[in-house]
Amino acid sequence: MTRIVLTEELIRDRADGRSFERGKTYYAGGAVRGLAVDGASASATVDGTRAYRVQLRVTPRGLDGDCSCPYGQDGMFCKHCVATALAWLARGETSRAPSATPPDARPAPATGAKPATATDERLRGFLESQDPRWLAAELLRAAHADPLLRARLEVAAGADTRNAFDDRDLRRRLANAIQIDEHDYADPYPYAHPGRVSDALSEVSRLIAAGFADKAAELSEYALELIEASAGHLDDSNGELGDALATAQEIHLEACRAAAPDPVELADRLLDMALASEYEVFLDALPGYAEVLGEAGMAHYRCRLEAMWQALPPSRPGVYDDGRFTVTYLMERLAEHEGGGDALIEVLARDVSSSYDVFRISERLAGDGRDEEALGWIQRGLDEFSDEGGHEAKLRTLGAECLQRLGCRDAAMRLLWANFAENPSLSAYQALHTTAQGTLAQDTAAQGTAEAAESWRERALALLAALPAAVEPRESTPHIQSAGHSVLVEVLLWEEDVEGAWQAAQRGGCREDLWLRLARARAEAHPADALPVLRQVAERLVEAKHRSAYRLAAGLLVESAVLYGRCGREEDFHAYMATLRTTHRAKRALRDELDRAGLPPSQAGRP
Repeated sequence: MTRIVLTEELIRDRADGRSFERGKTYYAGGAVRGLAVDGASASATVDGTRAYRVQLRVTPRGLDGDCSCPYGQDGMFCKHCVATALAWLARGETSRAPSATPPDARPAPATGAKPATATDERLRGFLESQDPRWLAAELLRAAHADPLLRARLEVAAGADTRNAFDDRDLRRRLANAIQIDEHDYADPYPYAHPGRVSDALSEVSRLIAAGFADKAAELSEYALELIEASAGHLDDSNGELGDALATAQEIHLEACRAAAPDPVELADRLLDMALASEYEVFLDALPGYAEVLGEAGMAHYRCRLEAMWQALPPSRPGVYDDGRFTVTYLMERLAEHEGGGDALIEVLARDVSSSYDVFRISERLAGDGRDEEALGWIQRGLDEFSDEGGHEAKLRTLGAECLQRLGCRDAAMRLLWANFAENPSLSAYQALHTTAQGTLAQDTAAQGTAEAAESWRERALALLAALPAAVEPRESTPHIQSAGHSVLVEVLLWEEDVEGAWQAAQRGGCREDLWLRLARARAEAHPADALPVLRQVAERLVEAKHRSAYRLAAGLLVESAVLYGRCGREEDFHAYMATLRTTHRAKRALRDELDRAGLPPSQAGRP
């Protein structure tokens, strides 16, 4: 089989044109860090919006690549892969896929080891022929530069695994990457050095495969503590802090699985760190750690957590307590892990003090197919608690879903009507409509069913029509205007009743965006009616005095030109544009946008 060699042409063929050019820019800008080459494969970290990890392989089929960026996760050969490939090519090391060889023609690699490449075999032959004293000297030299290699050699020489790896340098690297001095708030690490934490955590992760999982667990906990301590001084709007927290917790779990730490001590650390954390560290430890904790660890975890939960004072409506939330949340995760839905509901039901608490219980019961029990809780929530953040409406909606599944559509309609009457909206109307249509489909033979469904519609439209009409804006507050009959207009447009929507808007007014929708729909049959609306909105945008508004205004005027043409009034449009240009002749940006849109010049400029 032909041997594939890494070349720029191979990289260019593997990526699309845009990714290749942007990858070249990344490579030229020094975004590739930590390039490691192992025969026909390479890995590196590439700094982009955040630090991305890239893995490349030259195979008999060509060049393959994986990247942790969203584009790479979709299987594409992204710009980060291109940058890494170019860095690999520039290094000049062997980057050639081995020829295909029958499986029985080479010795099988040891379990867990990478398959030997042609380069490995050549190097092995060379090393086996050298003086052992020279080999020892070279190994010692390499060990001085690589603490992990030194630790592996120390263990091979009989040292205790727990003490063989000197983690002082890695702790310093973690501290330098994560700790932020209070005076550095203006230049926080997520923007200045987004790759440092990723690199340091990658080194921690390497310890697991090298046989030092217990040390990796310690260092990942240390990293979590550093991130917590520095979080108040970081601007995490790009999400690097959250990514670092998630990565450190993933490494910790992987390390614990490999190291099998004392289960009781681990249970204590998981609980203590979760209770002390302001950033939800180990809040979702279960079910991931259950196998590592085993029976003894889980028993200790459960005992401590239940004692804290039982000791909580009764909750008070409207009072939020971080500590109470953490203990309760951990207890919910424990209950769901060990006892499923019933155990979780028991925990949730212990201390109900709001409609939100009732909604969570009802939602879980309904999700488990226990609609009748859910309805009992929903009724309690509606009876005992006033609306808090929309949860009363959510309870009614959930109750309507349960009732429909139980075949009680009239009762479901009553709940949905209460939502609609309390807060009229298109979505609330659509819920009523859907349920009414479901009743018709289910019981087409029932006498009066169609009339009942139509009755709901008439009542809803009457309620919307009775809402106050729009208030004309005052000169002192020109941007303030009531919504008027906006919901009625939305509903009628949704029902494709353009004439009814137009009449409703004429009587009660509506929002500007709805006027535009309505005018465009009205223009299909009545272009002259739509013209004043388009012009009015365009003129308001012209008064806004910024280019983006001028661009929108020009677009509306282009639409107006078409409607003027359909009405046979082209001359009127030219006259209108002449007046508009003359009135606003000082606005150069407006003139530019009108010209760019191809709108007619002033009357004076016409032949």
